[in-house]
Amino acid sequence: MAAGALARRLEWSPGALDAYLGTVALIAAEDPVTARQFVERVQQSLSAILAHPFIGTPATRRGERRHPVPGTGHVINYRVKRSSVRIQLWYRARQHIS
Repeated sequence: MAAGALARRLEWSPGALDAYLGTVALIAAEDPVTARQFVERVQQSLSAILAHPFIGTPATRRGERRHPVPGTGHVINYRVKRSSVRIQLWYRARQHIS
């Protein structure tokens, strides 16, 4: 992070967090090792978003950006705020209909 850059904290909307935790639980029920790898990929994406908040592409909802999590088929929609990045929506790309 560049000197003087604003460090943002991560926030989750309740619905997005519930959806994410539900996804992790479903994967873990099938294969705990895969679930750990999945969580690591999500954490890498979240770290990238916090370091470079405008890395995602503009989403359908005004003011939101979307970032597909590599190798997972899932997408994070988020909003960049002054002191935080708020995860607004978590979904499986093939199941989401705008």
